[in-house]
Amino acid sequence: MPFGTPGWKWKVGRFGYTVEKEPDYEEMRAKAKEVLSKAIKGAAWRCRCGSLHIPLVVEGQIIGELWEDVDPKEAEVGAYWFGRWGTKVQLVKDGKVVGFLWLA
Repeated sequence: MPFGTPGWKWKVGRFGYTVEKEPDYEEMRAKAKEVLSKAIKGAAWRCRCGSLHIPLVVEGQIIGELWEDVDPKEAEVGAYWFGRWGTKVQLVKDGKVVGFLWLA
């Protein structure tokens, strides 16, 4: 499978990288909305540079982060991309990216 073939993604497998079929946007959106419906905001904190970080928590596990104080259930699902440890999904509010979510 050549690098960058549309509809396919790289995945870290047990013995190295493998290729699998990439889910479509509607599947990712539905999964992200389901996770967001169960998410609660954790304790907010500010880093040394002053930016706000609010962890998103589901069943005691951090599954994402917000950079603005918004309700996770009101956030829209934006673009997504695949990384080494899963899929990252942008969380958007009023046309601005306000955080992200990790999907396994």
